[in-house]
Amino acid sequence: MKKLFTSTLFFSILFLTTACQRQDVPNTIPDDTDTVADLTHIYNVYLTSPAKALSMVDSAEQRKAIPAWKADSLRAKMCLENYYDLNKSLEYALRTLSYDAVVQNPRRHMHMLTMISQIEVSLGRYSECINFSDKGYALSQQLKDNYYASRLMVNAGYSMYFMKEKKKGIEYLLKAQQLLTQSNDQGSMKTLSYCYGQLMSCLWLDNTDEAIRFGKMRENLLEYMEKNISDIPNSYLDTQKGLTFSKMADFYAQKKEFGEARRYEQKFLQTNLSKTPRGNNLILDYYCTTGNFQRVQQTYQSSLPYWEHRDTFCTRYASVLGMLTKAYHQQGLLHDALNFRTRQVTIKDSLLVRENQNEAMRLSAIYQMHEKEINLEKKRADAVRYGILAGTALVLLLLACAFAIYFYRQQTKMHRKNRLLISQLDAISDYQDRTKTTITPELETKVETGTVEQYVAPTVGKKRDLMVQRFRQIIDEEKAYLQLDFSREKLQRMMGISKNSLTPVLHEVLGDVSNLSDYINSKRIAHACKLLREQPHSTIDNIALESGFTTTRNFRRCFKSQTGMTPAEYRESIDVDETE
Repeated sequence: MKKLFTSTLFFSILFLTTACQRQDVPNTIPDDTDTVADLTHIYNVYLTSPAKALSMVDSAEQRKAIPAWKADSLRAKMCLENYYDLNKSLEYALRTLSYDAVVQNPRRHMHMLTMISQIEVSLGRYSECINFSDKGYALSQQLKDNYYASRLMVNAGYSMYFMKEKKKGIEYLLKAQQLLTQSNDQGSMKTLSYCYGQLMSCLWLDNTDEAIRFGKMRENLLEYMEKNISDIPNSYLDTQKGLTFSKMADFYAQKKEFGEARRYEQKFLQTNLSKTPRGNNLILDYYCTTGNFQRVQQTYQSSLPYWEHRDTFCTRYASVLGMLTKAYHQQGLLHDALNFRTRQVTIKDSLLVRENQNEAMRLSAIYQMHEKEINLEKKRADAVRYGILAGTALVLLLLACAFAIYFYRQQTKMHRKNRLLISQLDAISDYQDRTKTTITPELETKVETGTVEQYVAPTVGKKRDLMVQRFRQIIDEEKAYLQLDFSREKLQRMMGISKNSLTPVLHEVLGDVSNLSDYINSKRIAHACKLLREQPHSTIDNIALESGFTTTRNFRRCFKSQTGMTPAEYRESIDVDETE
């Protein structure tokens, strides 16, 4: 019995331990291994020499000073902001999104989805921008980050506007504006300036007056930032002003308000941005709108360095080529106009090819990301399954322990009953031997002398005394009434007499009321009271069983009938007496 119990306990604990060890789903992402000094130096170099900064990122990744996902994230950011190589930036960003350290970290995941949505909207891939924006917005809501939520809403709104969902797109942009105006931190103000710029770009064809209104709001915002935020870079403010003034000049030119257009042109020319190739590229729209095609040609020549290190296979460069085609055509230079037109068509065709390549790359990245998410969900499901198995093992262990205890107690009771039965059989055998030895010789002698009748009376009386003595021995000494199957018939068998012989014995012991059942129950109840006093922690069911009752219900009924209280009330009364 002990070996069975020990084996069951050992194997259950072994299974439980193994199941718990299988729950190896990572719950946290390790801390970054970035070297702060290296990153700071790379950022400083990036401000002056982006190409060198990219080379330093490669070196830092090889030295494992920064993790691979961080390196690709930096490359994507640099290509987006400085080189304006959007397709290369998208490639790096999608690759960053495939790393476990990014997918499993909600904040990093949200940051990369925001960057990709920015790249997609710059590439004019509005449907893809909306897809990534929706995913990023869900994460921003989960993290309660209004800053990223507003940036994603700006990108999604701009994309919706150019996908012929103008009303919904403007709603998104205005909601983002409302969120951003609730905060006065530098990041929110910069994003708000970007939001105003996107509203200007959306509305300049359909509602030029609204585009101008948002342009003035952007201008006021930049003036407020210049006066009230001391640590904001002058280069940022100059660039934002240049972007705003170049658009405002073009808007007023479209409204034929040339005085205001020239005023904003002068404001633009006062910025440092206007003296750069990028600035010359921005003012081309204004000169094309005013019909100053000579300035278009001159400005384009000045803007060529802007495209030197950039990907010219983009919609903006195709637009510039379209303006040059128109400019040369107006001046009668048809051959040059045709060359620019041919280049424009070639770029548009190349954009279609590259878009298909990017689509394949995007689908591959999405597949990898989904595969990682599926694997992560599988690990979580495995953890839940092993948890259930561990719980089941624990329940089985408890059941096995309970069964072992129950089996042990039943075996003990069976051994006790067997010993009691053997002692009873031995007592009956001894009684029968004594009765035979006492009666048989005298009876034979009286039969021979013919005086049987004079002998019978005293022999019957003595036999009855012996039966009464045997009855008391069975009840008082052997306590046979504690047996569950004890009955009148069993008592007859134990005494070795017939039913008719038992009745006089019961009359003599019990008096006129020969109700053996009540007598036995009174003995059992007396024994139960003793157990209730001596075993305060034993259950009522065990007390009933050890007192000879087959059911607890019958025990409670008899106990209540004889004592006037239930077993529980009797036990409480004992506790109260002992306390007093």
